Amino acid sequence: MEYPCQNRNAAGVANALIAAELALSGVRQLIPFDEMLDAMYAVGRRLPIELRETALGGCAAAPSACAACGGCG
Repeated sequence: MEYPCQNRNAAGVANALIAAELALSGVRQLIPFDEMLDAMYAVGRRLPIELRETALGGCAAAPSACAACGGCG
C-alpha cells in the first residue's frame, strides 16, 4: 500500500542525500542556504492552498487518502 506522496518523499530523501554529499565535497553554493530557504518559502506561500501538499489540498485531500486515514478532524 502506498500513502500520498510516498514516492515523492523518497525522491526528496535522495535529493537531500545528494545535497549533503555536495556540501561535504566542498562544492561552493552561489546562493547562501538562508536566502534560498526564504525564496522557496515565499514561493510556497504564494501557492493556492488547493495546490499545497497539506490536509487541505494536494494529494493528501484526495478522497482515497482521506478514506485511508479516516478523514480530517
